[in-house]
Amino acid sequence: MLSPDHEVTGPKSHALLSALFTRQVAREYLATTNLGKFEQELLANYTFTVVKRHHGKLLDFEDELYALGNQEEKRAELAQQIEVFAEEETEEIIRSFAQTLGLSYCLEDFKEYIRSEQYTDELEDFYEDEFGTRYGTWQQLPDEVRMDYFFVHQFMFGSLLLADKTEVILDEERHKQRPNLGNDLVETFRKKKGFDQPVSRINQLKNQAYTQALEGLRQRFSPDQHIYSITLPTGLGKTITSFAVALEIKQMLGQQHRLVVTIPFTSIIDQNFEVYRDILNNESSRVLLKHHHLAEPAYKEIEDDESYRPLDVNKSQFLIETWQSEVVVTTFVQLLNSIYSNHKALVMKLPNLANAIIILDEIQTIPYAYWQLINRSFKAIGRLFNCYFVLMSATQPLIFAPEEEIIELVPDYAQYFRHFNRTRLINRCQMPVSMDDFGQTVAQYLQTHPKRDVLVILNTKKLSKQCFEQLRQLANEANDDLYYLSTLITPYERKQIIRKIKTPAHKRKVVVSTQLIEAGVDISVDTVFRALAPLDAIIQAAGRANRYNEKTIQGEVYLYEIEEMRQATSLIYGQELLQKTRNVLRNIQQIEECHYLSLIEAYFVEVRTQSEVIEQPYLEAIHMLQFEQVGAFSLIEEREGASVFVMINDEAQEAWAKYAEIYNDDSLKKYEQKRAFAQIKTVFYDYVINIHPQHAPEDIDKALHFYVVDPATHSEYYTYKPRQQAQNTGYQIIDASAKKTTNPSLTQNY
Repeated sequence: MLSPDHEVTGPKSHALLSALFTRQVAREYLATTNLGKFEQELLANYTFTVVKRHHGKLLDFEDELYALGNQEEKRAELAQQIEVFAEEETEEIIRSFAQTLGLSYCLEDFKEYIRSEQYTDELEDFYEDEFGTRYGTWQQLPDEVRMDYFFVHQFMFGSLLLADKTEVILDEERHKQRPNLGNDLVETFRKKKGFDQPVSRINQLKNQAYTQALEGLRQRFSPDQHIYSITLPTGLGKTITSFAVALEIKQMLGQQHRLVVTIPFTSIIDQNFEVYRDILNNESSRVLLKHHHLAEPAYKEIEDDESYRPLDVNKSQFLIETWQSEVVVTTFVQLLNSIYSNHKALVMKLPNLANAIIILDEIQTIPYAYWQLINRSFKAIGRLFNCYFVLMSATQPLIFAPEEEIIELVPDYAQYFRHFNRTRLINRCQMPVSMDDFGQTVAQYLQTHPKRDVLVILNTKKLSKQCFEQLRQLANEANDDLYYLSTLITPYERKQIIRKIKTPAHKRKVVVSTQLIEAGVDISVDTVFRALAPLDAIIQAAGRANRYNEKTIQGEVYLYEIEEMRQATSLIYGQELLQKTRNVLRNIQQIEECHYLSLIEAYFVEVRTQSEVIEQPYLEAIHMLQFEQVGAFSLIEEREGASVFVMINDEAQEAWAKYAEIYNDDSLKKYEQKRAFAQIKTVFYDYVINIHPQHAPEDIDKALHFYVVDPATHSEYYTYKPRQQAQNTGYQIIDASAKKTTNPSLTQNY
């Protein structure tokens, strides 16, 4: 703090000086505790790093402690700053916290400490003695303890950031009491829907599974057990059951825990969010919040007249991004990229993960390379911060050891798999087939089974489009509705297509898609043709056939290995998982759904073995407090891409016009532009697709970072005919030299 009448001519940055001051006070306080000398120094140095970086990104712990030794200008700046302190105000601050902490601290001692530059030796010596040698205390600690210390640091960092921003951004919202969700929300919802009095066999099983999961929780829950699972077949109501389980845990623990529901794909968040909104019957964002990178940034508060008003943009963004709601519906990316981050905007979520019940839907989508990281992190976070995890899937991966590290809430889940015989898997992978032969096989099936809805799932956009065009030439459009789905088609169109597929119609439906249709997309067909993929993806694909046991015949799932797709499939999924799938299916030509569970369990045993022998760079970085390296974590691999905005309707044109208006407004600062764009981004990105840069349209110039394509004038690049769905295959790749249509890179999957 500078004196009020001091003319500011020198450095104004306060973070470093504040960090050293906080460290010294922490040392004084920690010396009064029962902690050992190492823990005292470690935690004091933690306060140094979190205060030092409260305006930026964390560097590795080593770099933070060594930073001052060779920075003579920075040390001189510190010496200058302490001479212009506002001493009276600073002494008042010291008296305030000293009384609270029960210690005394002298400002003059701190000034002398800075003048002596003693801090440089202390920081460096601590790291060299404790971290830099294998005989140091840190190096002798078990990995589990080092993991704990990492998260202690991150929660300290997040708590400081959250408190600092809360003080600046919020006013009366800070003091509002958290809402009570009530105890009978799900039961009331189920009675309203008639779920408590099921008639059909599948609804009876849903009801039974729901009851058994809650009973299993009541019998098996322990405050010391932080990780649970719900394993049930596709279509058995896991969304509602898991929500009821989470609310029951919340009630058991005294209502203070918030619920965080995480879903792998933004494409299926909306449908689940509507279920939760129906259950909660409340529009207030303090009760229910949706957060992902495309979600509308509007935090709504309830007024006295029971209407809802959005808060201003700044407050809304802060409350949304820090998950200040009783129920948060978000993505795996948001959760994991926050847990493994060195960026202040992400780490601020962590304090609101303390005392949280976290549901992870479709947990099998977590890459096996991260299983060890997830295993050790979740155990640490649960143990340290009283979090509870519920992992949900029809194909439960072995991330945690059953009955040792994770407790299944439906112990006899195998009975539900035995009850279901909606589909059978027909393995045709013994001999790879050409793409042309595969297409002819599907076409022949369509001709001989004219009443059956068919879904074809292929692993690349190139070959999925090729297959669709082959089938389209042979289809009878008077009798068939043909649909193509991939990320070459705008999200707006994909939503429309999925809605049409789900709507009963007189025509037979033929759908060709990439993998985007597998997890969580609520459709049901008679027959699935699936290109070889990891077994969990195959079982998920099978879940799109006869999903509700509503078909008059058993659904068929045909599995093929396609020669032209082998290399791309290996790049997408990894050769290891494909080989393990081949191993499990080697002696199987046909298998009924009631026996799928044995396949799944055998497959994940092999995958777990693989997960235990691969390198773990993020675990190693955590164990050495390498915050910057941990912060490089990304659940989704970032790929270079080009963005195309597609003008397919009036809404798209309006969104583009608003976007251009915002970014051409020179009166707006950068952050103001971002805030303004946040208000329209949900609609805007409904019309954006991402392609490989080498496939960008060469004869269209970029406008405001996007290639703008209008199908009416650029039909060679994009086909869109709202009344002729079978003609719509999205973005076309143009060979600039030959001027003929080709297709995207094999490695660009969904």
